[in-house]
Amino acid sequence: MMHRRVLLAAGLSLALAAACHQDELFTPLVPAYAGGALFQRYVSMGNSITMGIQSGGIDDSSQRAAYPVLVAAVMGGDHFYYPSLAEPGCPPRYTNIFTGARVGGGTSPTCAFRSAGIPPYISNVAIQGAWAIDLFANGPAPGTHSNPLTQLALGGRTQLQAMMAAQPTFVSVWIGNNDLIQAAFANDTLLITDTTAFKTQYRQVLDSIQAVGAKALLIGAGAGTFPATIPPYWSRGSTYYGLFVSGAFAPAPFTVLANCAPPRGDSVFVAFPYGLGLIGTAKTGTPTTLDCTAPQTIQPASTAKYARIEAAYNVFIQSEATARSWAYVSLNATFDSLRTVLPAGSQIAPFPNTNAACSGSPFGLAFSCDGFHPSTASHRLIAKKIVQAINAYYQSAIPAITP
Repeated sequence: MMHRRVLLAAGLSLALAAACHQDELFTPLVPAYAGGALFQRYVSMGNSITMGIQSGGIDDSSQRAAYPVLVAAVMGGDHFYYPSLAEPGCPPRYTNIFTGARVGGGTSPTCAFRSAGIPPYISNVAIQGAWAIDLFANGPAPGTHSNPLTQLALGGRTQLQAMMAAQPTFVSVWIGNNDLIQAAFANDTLLITDTTAFKTQYRQVLDSIQAVGAKALLIGAGAGTFPATIPPYWSRGSTYYGLFVSGAFAPAPFTVLANCAPPRGDSVFVAFPYGLGLIGTAKTGTPTTLDCTAPQTIQPASTAKYARIEAAYNVFIQSEATARSWAYVSLNATFDSLRTVLPAGSQIAPFPNTNAACSGSPFGLAFSCDGFHPSTASHRLIAKKIVQAINAYYQSAIPAITP
């Protein structure tokens, strides 16, 4: 009899939990401020930045620090669910990127999987590595970039499917960075999503958002106006040349050729794994040379192409926002302004501080310890700019993020 009571109680609890989840799904909260009805249920779409990747990894603490969580908190609508990843992460974040050390002694294949509990819907549907096509198509479809986090976070659904299941009233979309920057990582401009394909893919996403009756904020591609502002994963050839001339690399037999000098070297970019690898070899006593025409470096012609494509993406994204009566914001000027913060290089380091562990912000305060993904402080800045842009366009009164 006791066993039957326990089963009945468990069944009742599950039924009540399911009922509560149904209530959450179909009766979202209405924030009391002006325009609050628009933000009853917020969903964020995007890639690694939106998902909460920092320092080459992700876990619940980095997910909680991501800008969509901060925006949702001040929107004050229904619960904002993200696919919480248990500590130490999937993969764990770096504690020292130069030695490869990660949280808990983990490695890049380490994955602690999802935390316990299944939410009624997912609010932050962003997935690391997503390109525009990945918002509506998963592998093995041609041209897609699905990865284990696609299955782990969304159960194999696409971002669009997860977004529609959440029945949002408001959606933010930040996509396009990988369509451009992954080509830079591979140093192959042929990998760029051409603007015609990007427009077709992006419109498909926006049409689906319109179909559920939601309003939106479209966020321009980039985290800085390329090439004036670049993630500190790369350093300019001219920076290497200046350090070489100053004797900073002595006594190691490391030479930087004059083709890295300005002005040409200002448009040549050297990824830190390549540049520091050369320096590391020199420190063993083997002479090495940085040649700013080497195929491992991003050349001025490629730099110019990346800049043109980024600008073209953003002209298109803004035009789509205008045509659909949605808000638009570019965060590039925000990141550009960080370059001028004193002391110079404190926010975006021109050259990584190899003596610093991740706690010492070796790439500057604005970026996490992989040189590419924004830091917790930058996520807060992004969230502030997003709230300001939404309020300005929709004449709403979402409370400001303070401080």
